[in-house]
Amino acid sequence: MNPLDRLLLLDTARAASPPEVLPALLFAFVFGLGVALLHRWSSRPRIVPQPLTAALVMLPIVGSLVLVVIGDSLARAFSLVGALAIVRFRTLLRSPWDIAFVFLSLATGIACGVGRPDAAGWGLLVSGGATLLLGALPGTRPADATVGLRVYVAAWVTGEAALAPILDRHTRERSLTSARSLRFGESLALTWRVGLRGGVTAEGLVRELSAVEGVERVILLSGDDAEADED
Repeated sequence: MNPLDRLLLLDTARAASPPEVLPALLFAFVFGLGVALLHRWSSRPRIVPQPLTAALVMLPIVGSLVLVVIGDSLARAFSLVGALAIVRFRTLLRSPWDIAFVFLSLATGIACGVGRPDAAGWGLLVSGGATLLLGALPGTRPADATVGLRVYVAAWVTGEAALAPILDRHTRERSLTSARSLRFGESLALTWRVGLRGGVTAEGLVRELSAVEGVERVILLSGDDAEADED
């Protein structure tokens, strides 16, 4: 007898009945909804993509269903691993904050799937407390995320020194990430990661920088991608 046949003979797991499956899925939905709402609240004022919010609600249901189907069957576990291996995920989450909530959402679903909705509830409760604590500490709030700032200036402008007074007024922190020459040295492209001060608008920063003599172009990108078009 080969190992696969032996493994299948050992698979004596009892199939879960509907009265057992439905509560697990309902708990997963409730906790997924809680995770999605917590994520949207903690990500203010950033606009959260609607597909991500929907995914945070659906992931616990999927995770719970997978665990219910597997049960305590080793054979089913190996079968599902093989089946799910063909799935390719192409969506790129650039924010570590979003990734953390994806894992939290999936973990609550797994807890419900193994019959531990109490663990899922405590996990969501502690995560909510951690989110509130991080929101009260300067520098750790998701809303304090930095943005990319790229300024194209004529080569005769004194680089960062000419722009420093404006940057000091509008940003609480900044870091020069790159400096490149363009057009055979006629222009410079200076890129920073900056954190805007409270009450400062992106429009105001761009307007003031654009008014500096020698500044050719200003690009401010929200989110984690600091790259801009070079045209």
